[in-house]
Amino acid sequence: MTRFRLKKKSSRRGTSMVEMAIVLPVFLVLVFGMLDLAAGVFRYNMLAQAARQGVRQAIVHGSLADRLGPWGPAAYSSTGADGHAIADVVRPSLATLDPAEVTLETEWLDGNNELNQPVRVTVSAPYQPMMTFIFGNPSITLRATSTMPIAH
Repeated sequence: MTRFRLKKKSSRRGTSMVEMAIVLPVFLVLVFGMLDLAAGVFRYNMLAQAARQGVRQAIVHGSLADRLGPWGPAAYSSTGADGHAIADVVRPSLATLDPAEVTLETEWLDGNNELNQPVRVTVSAPYQPMMTFIFGNPSITLRATSTMPIAH
């Protein structure tokens, strides 16, 4: 005689749905948090590149730059949308940023633009993370600085 086993109905019906309801929000916060961090790092790298380009141009515009014309030694501070030569040099490196939100500062650290004297370019811009529902509504100022000695 063959015995047929009757299957008992599982008492675990719907547990997958409950587990997904718990795990999915945590997973999505982690994924979007990583994307948010990546966007911030990308933005910082653009600012760092802009600072490097600005200081590379500033070091060849020292007091001996008769063809190019000297820059400084008065400190310069403005936005990336300004019509100044330093802003014109930095602006192409600000690909996805609004130049009006970017702040440029150029300083001749020893107060002159003579050969081998240091010049520093600082580029900063605000960054608003996407994940504001977790962190509140922070606005982070990203700042990149590059310093080099005047070469010409």
